[in-house]
Amino acid sequence: MKKKLYILVLAYLAICALMSAIKGSVAIAMFGLLVFLLILLVTFWFANKFVKTTLWYKSTIPDMSLYPTNEWYREHLERNFDVVNIGSSSAKYAFDYSGLPVKAFNWGEQPQLLSNGFKVLKTYFSILKENGTVIISLCPLSGLDVEGKWDKTVNDKYYYTLPCELIDDYKAVSRRRKYPLLYLPKLSIKSIIKEVQKQKTKAGKTQPDKCFIDDSKIWVENWMSQFGIDELNAPLSPVNLKGQGKRIVLLTDILSFCMERSLRPVIVIPPMHKSLSNKFTPTFRDNYIYPFIRKANTHNVLFLNYMDDERFDDERYFRNSFFMSEEGARKFTRIVLKDLHIL
Repeated sequence: MKKKLYILVLAYLAICALMSAIKGSVAIAMFGLLVFLLILLVTFWFANKFVKTTLWYKSTIPDMSLYPTNEWYREHLERNFDVVNIGSSSAKYAFDYSGLPVKAFNWGEQPQLLSNGFKVLKTYFSILKENGTVIISLCPLSGLDVEGKWDKTVNDKYYYTLPCELIDDYKAVSRRRKYPLLYLPKLSIKSIIKEVQKQKTKAGKTQPDKCFIDDSKIWVENWMSQFGIDELNAPLSPVNLKGQGKRIVLLTDILSFCMERSLRPVIVIPPMHKSLSNKFTPTFRDNYIYPFIRKANTHNVLFLNYMDDERFDDERYFRNSFFMSEEGARKFTRIVLKDLHIL
């Protein structure tokens, strides 16, 4: 702080000296330019600060109560947790441990690379008790490599939860979080407009059955486009076969990491609305899901597949065809923990 103040004083004195040396219209013009630049700088500072208060900016920040950071340890005495889960969007909405007699964390994020979920596990696994359970939540396309397919901002959430050395392109991530208006100008301006207009989106409500059907179609079309899949029942392309090989190694590493630390890893596929699960035929599953898990599961850990679980054959258990509702998550979490003999 003292250094910044010292620099400002020197800059002020330099400007005063310069202005005294320049006379007439040139001095007035330069003074006007300096005032304009100062106003521009102050405006940017306030606008950038305002962006950080918007829903768009804050939506990137994880729920920090779910991560045992140094700050968390200062306020909590709990240790020896029973269970944690890692995973992407479906995991984030599928697990809700609140109100249950277990100590647990849901480390699912939207979205989250399996490799980043592994980094989170590496960072915080010590919160688990010996033989604590690690649920590795997967989805139908988890066996394919998504590196480089998602937006660059996908790593920004880890600015808050991971050590800088584990964050890909940390310098760029840091810049975006500190100066969103400068490094993400379009999104920042949109967020300001929405905040000023008080536009709010409604989420979390169940949908009519037709909406689920339409939504499931969108999910599948997006996945097919993302991974270059022309026909769901066709064998994997050479590119996806290579990507599956990388994911097999990654999942094997996660399982080995857990076993070497006396933890109990479990592979789980959460439920999805029947409009979506019905699109994944036995042929698709034999190509994309089961070989991936079978080849990676060299430790023969438990695999629980709830994709078609009829206990969730009700609209109220889902936000959309892929994400579970709060009611669905509570029911599912209780069932999983009972199946694992944790409850």
